[in-house]
Amino acid sequence: MLHGLPTTLILLAFSFIFANLIGLGLAWLYLRRNPIANGFARGYLGLVRGTPPLLMLLLAYYGLPKLFLLVGIDINGWAKLIFGIAGLAIGWSAYLAEAFRSAYLSVDAGQYEAALVVGMDTKQAFLRIIMPQAFLIALPNIENLLIGLVKATSLVYVIGIVDMYSTAVDLSNQNQGVYQLEIFVILALIYWVVVLLIEWGFRRFRKHYQYVTV
Repeated sequence: MLHGLPTTLILLAFSFIFANLIGLGLAWLYLRRNPIANGFARGYLGLVRGTPPLLMLLLAYYGLPKLFLLVGIDINGWAKLIFGIAGLAIGWSAYLAEAFRSAYLSVDAGQYEAALVVGMDTKQAFLRIIMPQAFLIALPNIENLLIGLVKATSLVYVIGIVDMYSTAVDLSNQNQGVYQLEIFVILALIYWVVVLLIEWGFRRFRKHYQYVTV
């Protein structure tokens, strides 16, 4: 089963990075006063959050090639891993956008005004006063979403990606289900270890970040 671990970690890392980038862009659009930008962000968030992750993977795998063909780009030969990353990133970007937006709105607006009063410009006030606090507020939600993404990577078997879960299923089938319980218990323990490492990393980062920003 450990042969599938690198694929699981690649899926996790790249889909989380792209989900954060998309989520930040969506949060920015959502917070703007432009009704078109705001409406687009609301529509995207509503559509993606209402779509199950399994279905999002299937839509990415079968839908993106057809979408790209409309502009004359053939991506049918791309690796399945890319579509897995795309499906997970799109699915998780909406949740991360909400985490960023709610964290930003949780910071007292008076602090921004106070920063302007003491001589900071708008960019300095945003980067030095608002962003550090908003990021710290968002960290617990980001951690929970990353842990949820760890479990969601097991869904990529539907598009034929060989990860830990699909390897465990194949191993169980090869043994005709004789060691099925043992196989899936070991698989659960591997996922649990990955989650424990994420929790440990976030605890360390949170302590360091709080120390730096004090």
